[in-house]
Amino acid sequence: MELIKVMEQYRTQGKCITYLEKQRWNNLPTCPYCGSTRSTRKRKEYRYTCHACGRSYSVLVGTIFESTRLPINKWFIAICLILNAKKGISSLQLARDLEVNKNTAWYLQKRIRQAMQDNDSMLGGIVEIDETYVGGSLTNKDQITKVNSGKFHRTGMEHKVPILGMLEKGGRVKLKILNKAWGQEIKPLVKMYIDKNSTIVTDGFGAYFGLDKVFDKHVVLNHSANEWKKDNYSLSTLEGYWTILKRAITGQYHKITRKHLQDYLNELTFKHNNKKENMFNMLINNLLLKDYAFS
Repeated sequence: MELIKVMEQYRTQGKCITYLEKQRWNNLPTCPYCGSTRSTRKRKEYRYTCHACGRSYSVLVGTIFESTRLPINKWFIAICLILNAKKGISSLQLARDLEVNKNTAWYLQKRIRQAMQDNDSMLGGIVEIDETYVGGSLTNKDQITKVNSGKFHRTGMEHKVPILGMLEKGGRVKLKILNKAWGQEIKPLVKMYIDKNSTIVTDGFGAYFGLDKVFDKHVVLNHSANEWKKDNYSLSTLEGYWTILKRAITGQYHKITRKHLQDYLNELTFKHNNKKENMFNMLINNLLLKDYAFS
């Protein structure tokens, strides 16, 4: 949904509440405490009294919006700004656009990203699988820092965070952070998220060894021998997606801790996987679910 359209359509708190009532209840007020649909609207706008349990409620009860002090229309604008930014938007930029402080903007982003969690659906068809690493380089660090990091004499990747990518040809993508890029972590994820009747395409990394016994077909590209394509199979689509990921991190967020990295990955995959859908409605519906109402 376009930002201008949202600002015009939901410029007041009342219009936002009316929209949320339609999305959550289909305009039939339902008590969040007992589930009864027998209620009366109170004199106070947008609140109801349940005839079954006698409690007062609004559409915000049990959702992420219940205890917020920020006007709902600013939540809506924040959602649009985040969805419209292909490579993401920093909390500082969001704070300027919403005219709030950076802590409030970061809070908004965190909650919205957690409503972008993967639905654990399976990938199928031809699926490209690859891994990448994100994190700063030790190249320009002084020798003491390198030695103290314990990575001075290693390959140069151990201090970075490994990410496993699985991309369905012409379809969805899944990104999962790893503690270590090795078969003990990679294989269970591949088996969990990819249908066994699929054709998987990987490079010659040893962590993928043995997957030919699990999936219908396993195409291995030997990059060390400059084999980048075999018949119509390659890893070019996923490798191109890594560019988007790294530009988002270095260009927008600059620094992301491991603790929050999966949330950022969820944002990127949500926007990629649902680009043909009404992402605004999808995200609002997720935020209205009780499972997303956390402190």
